Parts: sequence; structure tokens; C-alpha cells
Amino acid sequence: MAGIQIYLKPRPISTTYGHSNYLPFHWRSYCQYGPFFADYETIPCDATEVYTIHSRALFTALSTLFNDFIPSFAVDVPDPSKFDRSAWPDLLELARTKISFSLDLRILCEDHGVRLSLGDHAPVPPPRDMRGPRWSPEWYKLVLSIRGRGDIELRDESRDTELELFIWVYMQHMIDKWAMIWRFFYMEMLKLTDPIAPARLPSCYTESSSLFDLLNSKALAAASALASVFTAETSTSGSDPSLLSPSSSNCSYATDSTSSSHVGDLDDKDTNSSSPLRRRNLVVVNL
Repeated sequence: MAGIQIYLKPRPISTTYGHSNYLPFHWRSYCQYGPFFADYETIPCDATEVYTIHSRALFTALSTLFNDFIPSFAVDVPDPSKFDRSAWPDLLELARTKISFSLDLRILCEDHGVRLSLGDHAPVPPPRDMRGPRWSPEWYKLVLSIRGRGDIELRDESRDTELELFIWVYMQHMIDKWAMIWRFFYMEMLKLTDPIAPARLPSCYTESSSLFDLLNSKALAAASALASVFTAETSTSGSDPSLLSPSSSNCSYATDSTSSSHVGDLDDKDTNSSSPLRRRNLVVVNL
């Protein structure tokens, strides 16, 4: 099969290694220097380092990410106030389908990353309905340790393995980024369609529900940080796909009148037009 060409921007000289021939796995600098792929995107003029690796699994996963996943998620999140209540179950099902897609692709990346990192010592991956630190804590310690390795030196004997692992982790970040707003939308629709105590839309919802906030680079970094400490969880019933739930169990999603999925509620003079996040409005719970 044809090799996968990877482009990277030059990294700053590492205080640890004394050179810039390393891969930055830490989330603060992740994706700042690449990877970039000529088959799917425009290569920045300063991405001058080129590597080639051969992996059929990675080739297929990248094709799915760029040709199927991102186009599917790079669409406007529906505004429930623009739909009749009878259509809300369909909106919930739409969100469920999106999140299920993101979960399956994320599981693929997690599994390959752990196997590539640990080789024959890799544990058996947990089943789909056990994905999450609540049910598989040891597995997710491995997943998060791989994602937070810091700066890893590129050596000749391990270069291809480290580059491939770098891309599997990169894909997890991309999946989290694009799926985040749909997870908030999924939670919103769960509240609105709750058969016992459904939430209601405030009267001001329709006035601003179609507004988009484009996040600045700092906001995107914060979103990446949030995603990096989140991991996929599935419901114990198996009927609902997973959402990104906090790996630190002290976090909870509030349901009072001040809570909402205001993911993109940030303003700054510098914005990033490629951000998939947009403002969501208040959901008020009937008490």
C-alpha cells in the first residue's frame, strides 16, 4: 500500500533533549506543529518536515476521519426551537447516531494506540458497553498516560512507531473536538424529551438560538484541555451511546435555570473560523 505522508512544523529546541527532533504529546502544544496530511488538507508552508509511514489500519482510519467523520460533524447543530415538539425524538436520535459514530471511531484509536504502545503486553480492550473510567479504570489509565507522554524524542529505531502513535492520539483529539458540541446537544435533547420531567425552552430562546460564536485560539485550547481529561463512557443499559464524561467523577452537569450547553459562549477579537462549536441557549427544567 502507499505510504502515509506526514508533515510537521519545526518544534522549539527541547530543554530535555537539546534539539527539536521530538514529538509533542502534551495537550498544550498538541496539533500546533502538526501532523498535516497532503491527501486531506492544505499543508502550511512552514510544515517542512516530511515523514512516511506504512499502516493499513491508520490509512483506513484517517480516510474515515477526513472523508466521513468531519464532514458529518461539520454541520450546524439543529435548533430545537425551530422544530415542533413532535420532531424532538428525531433530533435525539440524530444526536445519538452522531455520538455513536464518534464513539466507534474513538474506540478504534484507543485500541490501536494501546496495542502500539504496549505490544504483546497490551491488555484486552474492554467491550463497548464498558468504555469509561467508571467501568474500566485501568484501561483508561493507559489511554490517558499515552495521550500525556510529554515530548518524545524521535530516534531511528522507534521513529515509525512513535509517529504512528502520534497520529492515533491526534485522531482522538480531533474526534473530541468535533464531537463535543454534539454531545452537549445530545444531553440537551435528553433533557427536553425526558418523559418524567422534561425541560422547557425559555421564551428568549428563539431570539438568539441561531447565533454562532467562533472560538479564539485560547478557547480552543481550553476545549482541548477539557477533552483531554474526558473519556468516553457508555450507559449501563447499553441503549444510549456514550457521551464524554468527566474522568474526574466530581464533575456533574447542572440542570437548573442557569445551566446550559454554552460551549461557544466566548468572545475575543481573534477568532478561529474553523471551530465546530457554537452557542447553545438555556434549557430550563420544570420543577
